[in-house]
Amino acid sequence: MSSHHASEPATERRSRSDQFTDVSVLCLSLRACAEIGVLARVIQQLARRSLLPSSLHGTESGEHLLLDLQVPGVGEHEGTILAESLRQVVGIEEVLTSRLSRQRAA
Repeated sequence: MSSHHASEPATERRSRSDQFTDVSVLCLSLRACAEIGVLARVIQQLARRSLLPSSLHGTESGEHLLLDLQVPGVGEHEGTILAESLRQVVGIEEVLTSRLSRQRAA
């Protein structure tokens, strides 16, 4: 135990760690045809669910548009449904999902 924490009451140490909460972030990687309207259709799927990505990055690569999105606060079930709905969007060729956990100040 460090001397820095030894002088602090246990309640102070506990309250500092309680100031952060874990937030699950849904990460989506999409490969789509590089055509007008694809990005708008992806955003529309998020808007229908009142979801706002914390990060959105798109790159044109030849005939493809590569999109990476991070959407915080989406549960497992809702994330599965969102990914499946994105797979049905015209122009989307592939949707990959993953999750990460971030700490956010409470």
